[in-house]
Amino acid sequence: MGKPYSDELEGLAHTFEWAGQQPVDQLRRFLSRWSGEHVAVVGSGGSYSAALIVALFRELVHHSPTSAVTPLEFDAMLRRLSPRTLLLSAEGKNRDVLAAARAAQAADLSSAALTLTTSNPLLEFAAAHASLRAFAFQMDWGKDGYLATNSLAATSLLAYRALFGHNDFMAQLGPLFHPERLTARRNHFRSWTGLERACRSGLLVLFSAQAKPFAVDLESKFAEAALAHVQTADLRQFAHGRHLQLAAQFPMAVILVTSVEEASLALATAQLLPPTVQQWMIELDGQREQDTAIAGLIDAMFVTDVFAQAAGIDPGQPEVPEFGRAIHAIDSAPLLHSMPKMRSRLELAACRKEGTPGGRDQAAKPNVVSAAADYANTLTRAEIKAIVCDFDGTLCRAENRFDPMAAEHVEQISSLLRQGMVLAIATGRGDSLYKDLRKSFDPDLYSAITVGYYSGSLIARLDEPFEQPPANAAFQDLCNWLQKSVYHQHYKPLSDLARGGQLSIRLDSAHECARLLSAVHHWLKHNGLRDWRAYSSGHSIDILDADTSKRNVVAHVAAKHQIDPNAEILRMGDAGQEGGNDYELLSEGLSLSCERVSVDLATCWNFGASGSNQVDVTSAYLRGLSPHGGAFRLLPAALFGE
Repeated sequence: MGKPYSDELEGLAHTFEWAGQQPVDQLRRFLSRWSGEHVAVVGSGGSYSAALIVALFRELVHHSPTSAVTPLEFDAMLRRLSPRTLLLSAEGKNRDVLAAARAAQAADLSSAALTLTTSNPLLEFAAAHASLRAFAFQMDWGKDGYLATNSLAATSLLAYRALFGHNDFMAQLGPLFHPERLTARRNHFRSWTGLERACRSGLLVLFSAQAKPFAVDLESKFAEAALAHVQTADLRQFAHGRHLQLAAQFPMAVILVTSVEEASLALATAQLLPPTVQQWMIELDGQREQDTAIAGLIDAMFVTDVFAQAAGIDPGQPEVPEFGRAIHAIDSAPLLHSMPKMRSRLELAACRKEGTPGGRDQAAKPNVVSAAADYANTLTRAEIKAIVCDFDGTLCRAENRFDPMAAEHVEQISSLLRQGMVLAIATGRGDSLYKDLRKSFDPDLYSAITVGYYSGSLIARLDEPFEQPPANAAFQDLCNWLQKSVYHQHYKPLSDLARGGQLSIRLDSAHECARLLSAVHHWLKHNGLRDWRAYSSGHSIDILDADTSKRNVVAHVAAKHQIDPNAEILRMGDAGQEGGNDYELLSEGLSLSCERVSVDLATCWNFGASGSNQVDVTSAYLRGLSPHGGAFRLLPAALFGE
């Protein structure tokens, strides 16, 4: 089974080179959308080590709570929490990760998967269900050995590059993966002696805080390869009673592992261990915590290698007993009575309206389910003659906003236009979207598409030239205030921040965004600008003057086509919650959200399939539009499901 472990270690430098060549921009943009939210990173076996590292990376970059969990722990977590979910699986085929994907879907969670093959059961699940966003890469080193060494390294390296950027990837990790450094490090561990005795006595791995990834992965490798019994404890947890076992007649051997920054604590501990205790000290390379984590993975692989050679075992090619294969094949969901129960679309819509956290078994209030049914019936009876919708997150996935529109979505919209549907896009973007739309649609459809740029500051057909609207000079006072605030680094000249009646500020984190949004609201109130509004979308804030609103686009379409803005125009967006940049658009009339909703039971509902969001939900709504006389009807299946 697999390949020789020593051959796997020889491939680490190539794995680093491979990871540096993969396209990770979409993964980076997707993960940034979850900034500020609790995320569960799910991995089993060796992928749990990767989950621990990815969770660390995310907390360092997004400063957001992140839990590394096994699939079984994830199943239990869903009884009390509703985290965003990232599944890690190199080959995407083990039963436990597939069960986690089904559980995330049933719990209506936003979820994604990172795999290292482009054809596997997890990707098939993602293709069949819009609930899972898949990021698939193709490893080029063939099948891994039993411990999946290069898969673990590759997953961790892809996450590092997506979150910290290519420059840091090359500057900080390049030296760690230099072939000469890898050879020298491997030879260093080969100089260790007395390993056979340690295999018999067992190992106690004492780790500093930054060295935890090493300890977790070493324990995993030793257990899976049956090399030796391993216990792990951090340096101070060890101090609380766990030291007593080292006073035994035949104590365990000790590996103390630390970052450079924490070495003094490890040294102080090592000096107090009994002289009868066999011990080794490892000081991990790496200038920062994320670099130390990667260095720890490498060292754990090399330490496993030297102990395996001492024991005469090849960890990459073990003889796996039949009982082990049978245990691995167990389908745990029916045994735990945790088979996912899919809720009806009305129940899902009601739960989204209530917005209460936690629990896949959470039941919606009957009156809210009844309100969902009433609203869905209203929509299916409506004579729809026009659509006004947001773009980013609605007609394309937010992480794909810089890429061309997907061909299938362009064709879907084009078909509706050719059947007589009126379409207008209400967006905070400007000339970049104008160019993208003209590249995506056939020129004969340009005149059928109206766009409200900069939240309705400029409204024009796609066949008309784009003319940049001048910034409202009244925004200057707000710019001056921003320059004097703690967010002065985001200050730019008015001409760079504002277009027409919209001023936009891009920030680095969801926390910063929420704090500045609150401050802007206070500034507007203090300055008597009660007709101005401020909304957020991801990491950006849009401030609108009194004359600017996405509702302007609705009014424009209604006046031009002589239709009722509240009864004959279907509005769609992804950020319909209070404070979201689609709130005004979706807070009246016939409105559907493809992600976040307001608390108002009279408007802004999300009837998407469980776990589905953004353009996948929008596409389902659009598929449900059927010509009916001189208008369109929304088929019940688009809201109630098949």
